[in-house]
Amino acid sequence: MKSRREFLQIGVTALALPIAARGAFASSAVLGEPATTPLYKVVFDERFAASVAFSREAGRLGAPVHGIKGDITDLWFHDLYARWKQRPAAIAGLTGHGAIFCLERLAWDQGMRVVFRGEHKHLAGGQIEHALSGPESMVRRAAALETSGAEWASLMANVVTRCPAGRSEVFTTTVSAPAARHATDSEDLISWVIAPVQRA
Repeated sequence: MKSRREFLQIGVTALALPIAARGAFASSAVLGEPATTPLYKVVFDERFAASVAFSREAGRLGAPVHGIKGDITDLWFHDLYARWKQRPAAIAGLTGHGAIFCLERLAWDQGMRVVFRGEHKHLAGGQIEHALSGPESMVRRAAALETSGAEWASLMANVVTRCPAGRSEVFTTTVSAPAARHATDSEDLISWVIAPVQRA
């Protein structure tokens, strides 16, 4: 039988748990930023200089990065398939169209969707157009693309690693800026976040 002191200690501990849990999100709330979605993996394509720069910044920010060379087969069969069978887990990346097309379709079966998408299209005359769609906080942060120049891929790593948790209204915008195309960036790239869908 528990003593009165043990009973009170258990009660105080139980009361403190919700307070401690709320504390984990307090720093974001104080800064005016929503809690972020934890990312299981950040995918980049080793063939493209911009994608490699993106992965370096994502890694510096503490995200687990995974390189591909256009094909997601190994990533799917040796990692994501088993992980998503356990439970949905958010992933992000900067890849070519083929990789995100396949991952988006596979994510549907696990109740996940693309919640942020940035299409980065090189234009004539050394310009790059960034067509962005996603939560307001991400689109607002990505507005800095207007002055990021050649550092745009690193900025996008900062954007995708701060995807807000929970449901968000979708905002869209297009930003154009000077940015020379690197010789290895033979196709336009897409930045993205795939996350579990929060039902209303």
